Amino acid sequence: MTTKKPYKRPAKKAQTPRETTSLWKPLLLGVLGFLVLRLAMEYYKEGGRLAFLKHKVDEATQSNTLTTFRPNNYEVLGLDISHHQPKVDWKQVKEEDIVFTFIKATEGVNHQDNYFSRHWRESKKHGILRGAYHFFLPSRNAEAQARNFLDRVHLEAGDLPPVLDVEVTNHQSDEEIRAGVQIWLDAVEEEYNLKPIIYTNYAFYKMHLEGHFNDYPLWLAHYTPENGHKINDHNWSFWQHTDTGKLKGIKGNADLNVFKGSLEDLYNMCYEPKN
Repeated sequence: MTTKKPYKRPAKKAQTPRETTSLWKPLLLGVLGFLVLRLAMEYYKEGGRLAFLKHKVDEATQSNTLTTFRPNNYEVLGLDISHHQPKVDWKQVKEEDIVFTFIKATEGVNHQDNYFSRHWRESKKHGILRGAYHFFLPSRNAEAQARNFLDRVHLEAGDLPPVLDVEVTNHQSDEEIRAGVQIWLDAVEEEYNLKPIIYTNYAFYKMHLEGHFNDYPLWLAHYTPENGHKINDHNWSFWQHTDTGKLKGIKGNADLNVFKGSLEDLYNMCYEPKN
């Protein structure tokens, strides 16, 4: 009688490093492709997190130049800054005929700019009119955003009106964006009895805000020299005409602005406490 040998399961063949790499490669390529797709969506979709970058690229390519230009016939010059300009020699800035500055104070419901207090203090010390701005996130609670700004910014006599920076949609509808903007504006105006300024870029204004908030001062960003006449068709108060400006006292690029009006007109916009 023949005895059957017990069955032995064949041992698994050990994978070589090359085989392991070949298994991971498609997965890594898939993840990389997904990330590229998401970045592209955020770049091209209006209101995406990279939409601001597309705006800058569009402005540059339309003009076929990155040369800084200065609009003619405007006597009152200014700039705006944030944590991107941590060190500012305000004495030199003043010598560049800069009259006013807007300084980033807050963003969203809890972010506060680390360099706001320094810029706020030093700009006034050197005789430059100062104003503060809030970067608005339409997907976040507008009342909480107003509280964030008011907790951080305390206007004094002679300061410029508060500014609401509106330039992303966060995938909210136009109606939702405008409703949130109005809530923020009302809360800040009630605090200071002073109409805030609305800042936005030309493309965003045309698409989402035109025809609304006409009783608020408007600050437009538009960088294309040969199409500068477009902005003159609108009732704006401030024009950010470049984000690649050069000034003594600031390292790197600076956002430069002009005010439509005289220095006296600008002073008349400033905050005066009731008491």
